[in-house]
Amino acid sequence: LNVPLGRLCDIIGRKPLMWCGTALTAIGTTATGFVGGSLSTLLACRLIVGAGSASSMTGSSAYISDLSDRAPQHRAKIMGVHQAIVGSVWIVGPAVGGWLAETYGYQNSFLIAGFCAMACSVGYTQLPETLPNRGDSEIRGENIEITVNDGKKQQGVNKDSLTVRQHLKSWLNDVKSILRSRNQQALIALACELPIRFSCFTTAVSLHASNVIGAGPKELGMLFTALAVSQGIGMPLGSWLADRTAGAKKWMVVPGGLVSSVFFASLAFATSLEQFIAAMAIQGFCGGFYRPAIGAFTAEITSQQIRGQALSLQRQAGSTLSLIGPVSMGLMADATSCASAILVGSVLMMGCHVSYGVLATGTSKSPQDDISQSKKRS
Repeated sequence: LNVPLGRLCDIIGRKPLMWCGTALTAIGTTATGFVGGSLSTLLACRLIVGAGSASSMTGSSAYISDLSDRAPQHRAKIMGVHQAIVGSVWIVGPAVGGWLAETYGYQNSFLIAGFCAMACSVGYTQLPETLPNRGDSEIRGENIEITVNDGKKQQGVNKDSLTVRQHLKSWLNDVKSILRSRNQQALIALACELPIRFSCFTTAVSLHASNVIGAGPKELGMLFTALAVSQGIGMPLGSWLADRTAGAKKWMVVPGGLVSSVFFASLAFATSLEQFIAAMAIQGFCGGFYRPAIGAFTAEITSQQIRGQALSLQRQAGSTLSLIGPVSMGLMADATSCASAILVGSVLMMGCHVSYGVLATGTSKSPQDDISQSKKRS
């Protein structure tokens, strides 16, 4: 759903996807608490949650990027805080969920989570829309140039008069123009790094720590806490530097990513809890240092009218790897060793950062970026 929701986000706006998606997540989460022992019902409820999450994340990521346009001198700080909160929730969330389940029972924990999600949905309805309703020729269909069946170009077509085929063709043109951009190619490559890292964390790293130091839930929790805390420490410095650096900020992203990948590889050779924690902490600091630069660069070079679609392609790449990554890393760890899987993951992450360094070209003089400048309607 990432890619079609990205298109929808650029047509109807960010706000509808945010509150509708979060409401759908609330419904699916609440229903999960009442499924009983039916696997098919449970699967249906979790699919609803996934669809809602995809919708809300599509809208919210474009929304926060739009907000950063209003204060470009603080863009990296805005993006950095947003990314830090989202990243921390993924780490803290399982612990909170476990506490709720133990304290109030599994069913009540889903009810509490559903209630909180619905409260967020209501809150989203009070926010202003950030996508201007200006009849943009790039996306909304008014006064655009399209090619009809006989190859002749037709001007001044209203969006309501477009056929389904013409809408789909316009959508395909948008996606093609995004994928032709070297900057967007660089960002898509870099979007693959985090899923690879967490695929290894949840399989090879956890198993390796358990085998080497006998790590249990407490010790694994300490590792991820070190990651989250150090990320929060590195984020202010990275945001401050990113706001003072123009262009692709390669000097921050590439070295920071490579250092993080090297210390990820060092987990394969760790023999004590202290070594594991140190390696995780350095990775977190590096992530907090360079990720605000990525968020700021993404917002800088992606024009508002196609921002939802561009971000959706990055999420689609990440979602695909999140689906196949844990299974692949688990199979690799079984076939070889956990240490080998960690090293392979490290090399793949290095490849993502090197790809960014090679592909990213920086910003153009126009704030509408290289996509808008090269975009053509056929």
